[in-house]
Amino acid sequence: MLAPPFVIAAYYGRPWFDLFVWSMGVLMIWEWSKIALDGKKCFVGWFAIGAVVVVLIGYYFYFLTFVILGAVGVLICGLVGRRNNDSRLIWLAIGITIIGIFCLGFLWIRDFPESGRILMIWLIFAVWFTDTGGYFFGRIIGGPKLAPAISPNKTWVGLGGGVLLAAIWSVIWLSEISGIAIGVSVGAGIVTAILAQIGDLGVSKFKRRFGVKDSSALIPGHGGLLDRTDGLLLTAPALAILLILAGESWFK
Repeated sequence: MLAPPFVIAAYYGRPWFDLFVWSMGVLMIWEWSKIALDGKKCFVGWFAIGAVVVVLIGYYFYFLTFVILGAVGVLICGLVGRRNNDSRLIWLAIGITIIGIFCLGFLWIRDFPESGRILMIWLIFAVWFTDTGGYFFGRIIGGPKLAPAISPNKTWVGLGGGVLLAAIWSVIWLSEISGIAIGVSVGAGIVTAILAQIGDLGVSKFKRRFGVKDSSALIPGHGGLLDRTDGLLLTAPALAILLILAGESWFK
């Protein structure tokens, strides 16, 4: 559902991609806050949205200062929640952290010199193939449940199918387009698929914790933005960290 606009924005880069990520970040933390606060509109929810916005602004200006301000927001939510024994505020702090880091990772990957566009398109489709493979392999073959207490429809066969498609896509795109070794491409696809599944299950657990099926009705028939992007929440930061450590040594 979201793959085409993702890819179009990633292809053209600034300012379209940045606007896309900003919109995603605000809507995702809005959905997360709505779930954690039981649908209540209050100062804390706006505070969470503000914390993510501050972190995003920091990407362009005085990065460390703004990230610290965002971290202070997370700390305040966490400490107040712990002091008042309010798990909802603790979950809100977790959401600010995850979504803030996710958005920063997305922006940083796209801005990576020379290969940002290639890597961003690869990542989007790798997660999409993971979801697609999981759905079709799990539906057609079935088999033992992956995490029945969290997401009863997911199966181990579905996970295997998602990993397989992500690995094949990675070989086609990374090794042929970017010149990355086939072994590295396969490994990247496998790790990405596993992280995407963990992110998916993490959001499902969060929603189940508060008795919510969909994060919102933002996308008719498909739930909310969090429901569509949960597979990217861990994969984007992981790729960003890897790029920071590896530089451009993978590329010709």
